[in-house]
Amino acid sequence: MRLEEDLLIATLSDEGTIRGASRKLYISQPALSQRLKQIEQRFGEPLFIRTHKSLIPTPVGEEVIAFAKRRVQEEKQLQDRLSKLTGTVRGTLSLGISSVIAQYVLPKPLRAYVNAYPDVKIDLHTGLSSAIYQNRHHTHLSIIRGDVDDKEGLTLLFSERLYYVRRADTEKPTVFISFQSDDAFQSLIEEWLYAEAAHSPLQTITVDQIETCKQLMANGIGAAILPEVAVRDLNGNDYIRMPLDVNGKETMRSTWLHCPESHRSLPQVSAFLMFLQEALPPSPLKTTSN
Repeated sequence: MRLEEDLLIATLSDEGTIRGASRKLYISQPALSQRLKQIEQRFGEPLFIRTHKSLIPTPVGEEVIAFAKRRVQEEKQLQDRLSKLTGTVRGTLSLGISSVIAQYVLPKPLRAYVNAYPDVKIDLHTGLSSAIYQNRHHTHLSIIRGDVDDKEGLTLLFSERLYYVRRADTEKPTVFISFQSDDAFQSLIEEWLYAEAAHSPLQTITVDQIETCKQLMANGIGAAILPEVAVRDLNGNDYIRMPLDVNGKETMRSTWLHCPESHRSLPQVSAFLMFLQEALPPSPLKTTSN
């Protein structure tokens, strides 16, 4: 198989559907199905069992998938070695980034990076920190938020306050708006709401993205607990921000970098780290309360 076919097979396996792989590879679903059919004809065996919900690898498919993934990984490793030898910023930069950081920190350094190095292919994965943490060894660089069990290989990028935020021109909110996050973060919020009876909501709305949560709060629908990185652009006169104190101690949320020394020495990685360092949040905000 050619390398592009290896990538196609590996992506079909990872995504589990023709539709998902089509989006990832920027290939139409009919064209992708046709290319898979041609590969299967060459092997003389189906590689996947197609159901209406997913692709299930056949025994032959499992062998081909393993081979394809090895080839894709070896190609990435070769590109990394060539980058080291020549000192040229080239190849692929694979990033695993927490969704919050992807929304509020990543855009500026990534824009500067792609403008400076347009030939580098960006392989970006975003999501909950728990998932990013589990897959940290499969990317050049990962950014993870919150408490982690094993800090080995992690570097603290910054720590920030958490705030209970609401519009200043509204009465005491009866609605609390939360966003999808890791279990530890949700437990912390529940602990604070339980301890602060004055802020206990009558109902809770849960959304998938932090920016949706922020916009609902900004439109006066209710209150929210947001990290400092998400509230820096809010006008201090229009909003009330209360730092979260649990048992008399201010609650902080840490953001960690996972990037082994072997990856830092790669030109495409060291160049991105330079842009990232320049974009990290400044000192903590002043607080307001009511």
